[in-house]
Amino acid sequence: MIVSVDNEIRLDLPDGPRVDAEIVHFYSDGLRLRGVLVTPRERAGAMPALVAGQGWSGAVNFRVLPLAGRLARRGYAVLALDHRGFGGSEGARLRCDPYEQVRDVSNAATYLAGRPEIDGSALGVMGASFGGAIAIAAAAADERLRACVALVPLADGRRWLRDLHTDLHGPEAWAAFLDRIARDEAERARTGAGERVPLGTLMPLPPSPAADAEAALMAATYPEGYPLENARLALDFSPERLVPAIAPRALCLITTSDDTVIPAEHALALHARAGEPKVLHLLPHGGHGGPMGELADTTADLAGAFLAEHLPSGTAS
Repeated sequence: MIVSVDNEIRLDLPDGPRVDAEIVHFYSDGLRLRGVLVTPRERAGAMPALVAGQGWSGAVNFRVLPLAGRLARRGYAVLALDHRGFGGSEGARLRCDPYEQVRDVSNAATYLAGRPEIDGSALGVMGASFGGAIAIAAAAADERLRACVALVPLADGRRWLRDLHTDLHGPEAWAAFLDRIARDEAERARTGAGERVPLGTLMPLPPSPAADAEAALMAATYPEGYPLENARLALDFSPERLVPAIAPRALCLITTSDDTVIPAEHALALHARAGEPKVLHLLPHGGHGGPMGELADTTADLAGAFLAEHLPSGTAS
């Protein structure tokens, strides 16, 4: 089953109950942001709803739309958003400030709560990859988000980038990268403009068919390159410091044991520091994209069971 919402965005779902999808717009810090709202076609009464965020790709046509459709079939409205600067949203092009993205999630939740078909007392958040870390930070900051589903999330930005650079190129390369970031920061302070680089410069990965395909897709989608500043902004972003604030609201972590982009140790660290209620699902294979791709049905089953327990309609008064 294919649900198309414009020439760029489509949901490919296995046969089953129909879902609806529409382009919506809302505002965050004065910027007009775009999202895709996916809802079950057959529904009775106000629905619980999730805000769904992407990784460093930033736009709805990556990663989470397959899950949005599957969760809509379970009775949830899911608003997948283009973060500011990505896709069809306004903002500094491709700039990824974690705390600005947290505000985008919170403002998306406010938008959802104002829609008549949404139960504003039953809001949650879901994210994948870097977006999984954003989901954790958003849930920690916004008590209206009563359940959080984080897929292959990172726990600490500095440790994540350091390990990627060091494992592939050695400690000298990491020191050189930090120096490059510092020089870029000085240039931005002097001229207002910084360096733009391919995604692989920010997060280098060993060559593989999956990594090469991802790099080619990102290069074709964003030929202008990412601001090097994105790495600087990630260095001080540490969701593991924030995750304790989610409790007593619920957290679900889903990752894979063979993820080489954001290793499972990040989800384990988040789980160790989170309060109850919490659950960690460690899938035996699938790599970084598996939970949102080939394993989407498994992920939807796990997330759906978690949400049925922790985000039924009417959760809060």
